[in-house]
Amino acid sequence: MKNKPIIIICSILAIGIVGMTMLTYVNFVRGSLWEKSVYDILESTTAEQKSFKLYVEKDVENLTSILKGVSFEDEEVKISILQKLELEGINYVYVNLKEKTFINNSDKEQLPDEEVEKLKAFQSDKGIIKPYFNRNTGVKMVAVYVKSGDELIIKETRADYIAEQFSLSFYNDLGFSYIVDDTGNVLIRANHKNANRTMQNLFDIIDLEGNDKKTVKSFEDALLNHQKGYALFNYHDDANVFCYVPVGDIDGWYIVSIIQNDVIMTQANHIIIFTIILSLIIIGAIGCIVFIYRHDNRKHKNEIMYLAYYDTLTNLYNYQKFKEEGNKKIKDNSKNWAVIYIDIAGFKIINDLNGYKYGDKILKNLAGILSDSIPYQGITCHMTADKFLLMCDYKEKQDLVDLCAKIYQKFYLDLKSDGIEKERVMKFGICCLEDMIEIKNIDRLIDGSHLALTEVNMNRKDYYCFYNYTMRERIMEEAAIESKMEKALENKEFTLYLQPKYNVQGSHILGAEALVRWIDKSGNMVMPGDFIPIFEKNGFILKLDEYVFESVCEHLAGRIKKQLPVVSVSINVSRLHFYQADFLERYLNIKNKYRIPDYLLELEITENILLEDMKKVQEAIVELQSNGFICSIDDFGSGYSSLNALKNLSFDVIKLDKLFLDNTNNTERSEEIIKSIIDMAKQINIKTVAEGIETNEQLEFLKKTDCDMIQGYIFSRPLPIHEFEKLLN
Repeated sequence: MKNKPIIIICSILAIGIVGMTMLTYVNFVRGSLWEKSVYDILESTTAEQKSFKLYVEKDVENLTSILKGVSFEDEEVKISILQKLELEGINYVYVNLKEKTFINNSDKEQLPDEEVEKLKAFQSDKGIIKPYFNRNTGVKMVAVYVKSGDELIIKETRADYIAEQFSLSFYNDLGFSYIVDDTGNVLIRANHKNANRTMQNLFDIIDLEGNDKKTVKSFEDALLNHQKGYALFNYHDDANVFCYVPVGDIDGWYIVSIIQNDVIMTQANHIIIFTIILSLIIIGAIGCIVFIYRHDNRKHKNEIMYLAYYDTLTNLYNYQKFKEEGNKKIKDNSKNWAVIYIDIAGFKIINDLNGYKYGDKILKNLAGILSDSIPYQGITCHMTADKFLLMCDYKEKQDLVDLCAKIYQKFYLDLKSDGIEKERVMKFGICCLEDMIEIKNIDRLIDGSHLALTEVNMNRKDYYCFYNYTMRERIMEEAAIESKMEKALENKEFTLYLQPKYNVQGSHILGAEALVRWIDKSGNMVMPGDFIPIFEKNGFILKLDEYVFESVCEHLAGRIKKQLPVVSVSINVSRLHFYQADFLERYLNIKNKYRIPDYLLELEITENILLEDMKKVQEAIVELQSNGFICSIDDFGSGYSSLNALKNLSFDVIKLDKLFLDNTNNTERSEEIIKSIIDMAKQINIKTVAEGIETNEQLEFLKKTDCDMIQGYIFSRPLPIHEFEKLLN
């Protein structure tokens, strides 16, 4: 409201500026276009003048040739030649001043003495004769002549024929021209509807209209002095522009073009009208802007609010808005509230196989299902990727189970209609406010539902799980581990263990795998299964892996320095390393720091990394191998990409997943698959390692294959460094 007077004042000023600009522009356009139009008319008149002058010169040239040709011919030949030259409206006459005779196209006649005297008086031997009336026909003629001694040849042309030939009209037939002499006498007039057919002198009409005497006198002087120019006179109650141009070598002849001033200004008026309309539109637009400002401002605010609080893909609340509304609902103590954390099972694989456009369609469809399914006063949001949140009230917990089942069934049928059939399509983590012992707010409910969802991910039979306090205790334990991890690394509580890799006979150690154990100051050991998943989740695994890698390099460097036997050691690489730009640089710097020879360090890549970006992994493998690292694929056969990995990635070693060799209902079939994999690997120069071997039956089977190395408890458990070195020595 405070800005309203400022907007109004600015609008009035803008309208005033536009108005003044419009008037200035109109006057400028009017003057500029009038001058331009007059200049064009003057140029058009000049073009007529040049054309008429050329016409006369051409006639003179032709007449000169004709005169030479007929001078020495007898009368009959001359008559014959003149007959051949005759055209409609054009006559040729031969005159002999000495004999006082003339010959036309039909006869020879005697020339009256007065006519002879007139012709003898011609000062020039060529020229044009002012219009006259033919004594035989009474038609007004214009004559061009050529004189040689006492002989003349004259070409007579009807005046109206000349008017038609030179089209003494212009400007789309809106203007017309006269040919006059230097005193204003009309010699030839255009056959134009506006041309005066009785006027004998231009000054007759100029004087009658009460024009300014100075302007009239200036016009008279210009004609007498053979000048080119224009003047503005009143004629027929209208202002008319007179443009005048002398006809070159024809002394005292002018072409005068006349056009109404309004006709000239028509184009200017169109532009002026357009300018006025445009200015009015601008003024109206300014008014409209002022009028609709508040409406648009309100609409803009609504759009900003939408972008701030809604997900553009699904039109559901975004995470921030969900939390804001959720905190409001929790304050209503009359109802039981729950948050359901929803995850689409295997969404990444669906996305990769069917494309991101189909993935977006799935998310939109699920958003629609959630919107249709949530109870009254419930809210839902698209959190991120394939994660959704739903908050609603309930009477019994079974109501929440029924709601999840309803959503599950609808989404299952939706995927099935698209040809996607899966055993499990969704997972639900449910957290009820009544089960929260600690501080109760929306963040705690969301955390609790996420904990419950994590429980579903751990191979539960059901697709849903309710939050309980034991989950919270587990989180507290994880938090305790996280609080100690930095100090533990600093104090070198993480200890390097090596598990030997043997040949199938168990007689030689061919390599080892680096493993880590956490032994705290009290001597208690924390097993990898308790801390590795936590470190992978919080990113600390990057520091730990690098620590293990450097410990291995230090171990190898020490043995090499003592000239003790060494074998290649494999070290696990977390998936997070592939998203670090300086991953290779850091590892290569450590390798070079300890001067480790090529092919003693093997980096193990778990197969599930390949599902994320196989192209990126291949680029990394090539670069690692070019810098002297061995690359192996761990847990081969546990995922969907095993064969693709062999085809597309240049691994040096594959480690067969131990699940392949576990007791199954179809041992024979499993053994055939393992044999095929080992044979295939041999053919493409890839070494094979069977890990997790614990029984004699497994070992005996592997002895029948070409498996290169055995790793497992059947030969040795993971050993501390000193024990491994003793065994290796």
